[in-house]
Amino acid sequence: MNEDEITVLGGNNFSEIIQILENFLKVNDNVFSFPFLLTNNRRVSLWAALFQHLQSKSSESIHVLCLTTIRLLSRDKTELESLICEKWIITLIEKAGLFNFVDPEDTMDVDMPMKEVVVEALKCLCNIAFNSEVARALCAHTSIAQGLVARLRSYKEISFKDEIMLFDMKLLFILTALRQDIKAKIKNDLHGMDYLISCLNELVVEATEPQMEVAGVSDVIEGSHNCFLQENQQAIMCEILKTQFNLMLHSGSEEPVSEADEGMYLRLMPALTTLLYAHVPTQDKLMELHSNIANLLTSVPPVFYQYLTPELNDGETAQNIYDGRNMDALQALLQLLQYRLSITTSTKNQYENLSPILTVLNKSSRGCRAQRKYLRQVVLPPLRDVSRPPEKGHTLRNQLCRLLTTPVTSVRDLVAEFLFILCKEKVGRMVKYTGFGNAAGHLAQKGLMGSSRGPVLYSSSSEDSDTEEYLEAQPRIDPVVGCTRPPRSNPFEGMTDEQKEYEAMKLVNLFDKMLSEGAVKPARIGPDGRPQPIDHVLEIRDRPPNRPQS
Repeated sequence: MNEDEITVLGGNNFSEIIQILENFLKVNDNVFSFPFLLTNNRRVSLWAALFQHLQSKSSESIHVLCLTTIRLLSRDKTELESLICEKWIITLIEKAGLFNFVDPEDTMDVDMPMKEVVVEALKCLCNIAFNSEVARALCAHTSIAQGLVARLRSYKEISFKDEIMLFDMKLLFILTALRQDIKAKIKNDLHGMDYLISCLNELVVEATEPQMEVAGVSDVIEGSHNCFLQENQQAIMCEILKTQFNLMLHSGSEEPVSEADEGMYLRLMPALTTLLYAHVPTQDKLMELHSNIANLLTSVPPVFYQYLTPELNDGETAQNIYDGRNMDALQALLQLLQYRLSITTSTKNQYENLSPILTVLNKSSRGCRAQRKYLRQVVLPPLRDVSRPPEKGHTLRNQLCRLLTTPVTSVRDLVAEFLFILCKEKVGRMVKYTGFGNAAGHLAQKGLMGSSRGPVLYSSSSEDSDTEEYLEAQPRIDPVVGCTRPPRSNPFEGMTDEQKEYEAMKLVNLFDKMLSEGAVKPARIGPDGRPQPIDHVLEIRDRPPNRPQS
């Protein structure tokens, strides 16, 4: 776009303006930077001309084109901080129809601009708010938060709500993620979580087949497996969940839960449970939805996890049942773990991919006995084939055992804690399923190298029934590697006593060399169950190590 065209845009020849803007949009549809605007103050002139038309009623016929052009231009961060002013932000908020929804308690005035104008204005606000701290600060001094939250409860009154909900939620997510003052206002003053939960429930009802006429939806249809989300609905759900995650991010799960928060969790958990049952057009979209649910669950106290697996009433059924409870939601989380493991091919993204779902499964197994027993049944089924090390293979147990030695310590600790909880925090059982070599780091960290188990937090009933195959192979199992070893010939066979002594001294000398060079340091298990360094290996004889028992 040259200077002459920008000059034309500042005039009132609408036919020429339309031609220039349409050509610009066609050429730059997939462009994200506009270096040609750096010369002769073109960028300022272009933005000013576009907003001049947006602020003029006589230019309504080109408002959509102007907004679409601003949307493309706002992809480029160059000079954006110095360009944006409060008047322009207010103009976009008005065009987005958000000033029609200022007070959530008032009767709504839904006399909104036309659909195309609202959608493009919202897209502009999303781009500008994401790319400009100045714009976000200006938003904090407007009523945009009130408008967005108020509109959450008024979508039924808007004929084109499906077109604007997604961008409303995207804008909410951006503002709550990047502005703490807006986040606090939405969470505390405007009760945003309540409205977002209601939105989730309303969307679930809309997506549930057969369609049900529900007046004033307040509770989600629990246990419904007939929720079929279209792609647009799935995208809206994900943005809602991401915004809820922002609002709950610093809610310490160890802190006492207030009465208001308890009510919020009691409304939220059935909604999340139903979403874990939902059907989505593609596997990738389903995993995206479940990932956002898992992220949100990391901020939910464990005491509320029981609502993920509601008790089945008479006549109710489910695909996965355990102890009279519907385990379908928990199974969906296990499938998410399996999916995350399958796409995590290096340590680079291990923490990002695995930490949320592992945290959720840890909280689930520790917070609800029935869920722990179900997870144990799926993740650590009774052993049969013990001819291979625990980390070899493709089962969930094998994949998790491999992570016990990952250099990403946060993931390693989460996996170890998860498996340890499933083993009822029994050292011997942990060693049985993972091998002592894989479990040693976690046991040492918890001070359990010399004791048979951790604190007694579980029922005394045993869930560890050994199979005939395991009992038959048990005498040949090497507990260090967690599997049987093939018979090996005696390396000393055929040696004279002098040769044996010579080989033994070679070994002693090698150990002495490693000790003197600091490559290894002898240790013994102290009273606290953790390794303690010693000055000489002979000290081990004074206090022989305790052996963990099953």
